[in-house]
Amino acid sequence: MIYCNDLLTLSVLSLYEGELLGKVEKLYFDKKIKKLICIELIGSNGERYLLSSKNIYNIGKNAITVKNNEAVTLKVEDVDLCPSPIGSKAYTICGEYLGIITELSLNEKYLTQKFSFDNNSTVEIDKLASSGRNTTIFYDNQKKIDISKFIPEKSPKSFKTENIIEAQILPVEESNETKPTEPKNLSLQKPDFLVGRICIKDIFNFNNELLIKEHTKITKKNLKEITKYGKLRELMLYSK
Repeated sequence: MIYCNDLLTLSVLSLYEGELLGKVEKLYFDKKIKKLICIELIGSNGERYLLSSKNIYNIGKNAITVKNNEAVTLKVEDVDLCPSPIGSKAYTICGEYLGIITELSLNEKYLTQKFSFDNNSTVEIDKLASSGRNTTIFYDNQKKIDISKFIPEKSPKSFKTENIIEAQILPVEESNETKPTEPKNLSLQKPDFLVGRICIKDIFNFNNELLIKEHTKITKKNLKEITKYGKLRELMLYSK
């Protein structure tokens, strides 16, 4: 059995490189809190990284081990997942107060088994109805209600941009180092081909905030954030 509170005290070690990658700070679950999806680390440099649960090699008494540095990725935007509900108040769907969640128990596959409360009571995962930013709701034994029927009305569909993207940005200042060759028809290429390539230079937005770090493998999340700030052309130039 794995206890979430124990994970929050652990360091993360890379076996191949023999490096301390950071310490666990937050846990993120799927929308229904049924499985631990990823762990947020804070590195010695103050930057935040994400470790997918599928990339965990082993969880020990004092540390979590991963195979190599590629197991973690730089966090560049908020994670669209549910944070750990530990510390939130719990109620039944009929409004009965159950207590404050103090612990989550997971099995070896990182699937949630049960919730523990500050009054020493526990509830199994199959009783969970919903979990939000500050409150967790459980089904009542006397009431069986399908809360999926309570879904709000859908908002109007947002306009989808075309696959062809033409970035309009300020010129990039070049150093005395050898300048990379700009690909032909740069503005007409679909950006998806960049996923999996390596960024060879730190790229910042116009507020001097780091969007992607040098020597980082480009992910779809990186690409989304960089496109948002109009830095797509610069990423194309400084990736290989």
